[in-house]
Amino acid sequence: MKQTTTLLTEIIAFLLGRRYYANIINTKGTNRCEISCYIFRSKEDADIHRDELQANMSFKFIETVSFRSRHDYTNLTTFIR
Repeated sequence: MKQTTTLLTEIIAFLLGRRYYANIINTKGTNRCEISCYIFRSKEDADIHRDELQANMSFKFIETVSFRSRHDYTNLTTFIR
């Protein structure tokens, strides 16, 4: 079995959690802001989603936030890109 992460990365992930990104969006015409339904593994993926939101007439991009979680979302494919 091929190891894709280093031991130090796994120790940090165990202690602090893995880093994920999410975009905060605003529904146009309201003052309601919420987190989009996607969780991203990298900032680049979140930026691609931000660019897709620029062409959307229903939502306005607000900001990208990063967070750490001890739950491993890498095996989920429904909401993670």
